[in-house]
Amino acid sequence: MSEKERFSVAEFYCGKRGGAPEEYEDAYASRSSAGTLRVAIADGATEASFSRLWARLVVESFVRRRLAGPEFFQRLEGPRRLWRRRAWQKPLVWYADEKARQGAYAAFLGLTLDVQNHRFQAVAIGDSCLFHLDRRSLEMRLLCAFPLAHSQEFGSTPFLLATRPMGETRHGQVVEGAVRPEDVFLLATDALAAWMLKRREEGWPVWKRMATELSGQAEFLEVVEEARADGARNDDMTLLRIVFHG
Repeated sequence: MSEKERFSVAEFYCGKRGGAPEEYEDAYASRSSAGTLRVAIADGATEASFSRLWARLVVESFVRRRLAGPEFFQRLEGPRRLWRRRAWQKPLVWYADEKARQGAYAAFLGLTLDVQNHRFQAVAIGDSCLFHLDRRSLEMRLLCAFPLAHSQEFGSTPFLLATRPMGETRHGQVVEGAVRPEDVFLLATDALAAWMLKRREEGWPVWKRMATELSGQAEFLEVVEEARADGARNDDMTLLRIVFHG
């Protein structure tokens, strides 16, 4: 089995209801090399300027580098310089300039899958979530929810990764563990993650639907509409699905 045959990655996304495509502020990326798969997801803060740009720079930095743990947050000088350069590529009117000077923010989640040794490590700041599922069990058992495990834990002011150093290493969280053949990882931004946990708490989990039944954007958009009808916040929703085939 070749390296690419040992895992599969699927990406699904949807912007806010009523929003324009350029208002989508989530970002995601994946990259595999030398027996390692790296995937990342980020949720740019709507209230800040150029958060979409910051989210994209952070996920690309994670998948292209070897830093996987909390040390990743200590080595963001490059993405921060690039953000400042791109944010001020063109002159800004005074109020936009003032807002840009306050910086941009994003929730971040990065996953490193060691394909050869069947291990994973995830690092996070904020409220984008990782769900590790046992696909071999009939009920699609949840093995790990990280960094939040209950829908009530989602709030309006999570600590976020910023374009200015703000002590990220004190707030970064890490989880690691073993991976078995056919295990599934779901990475979801906050509004979708909170709804998925809420469904589990109500006794109607959607793990199997997310892990095995989504085959394209059309099915994902149906899930998004169902989630919003069920009380999920009208926000960008992004899902990455990784299946480890062994």
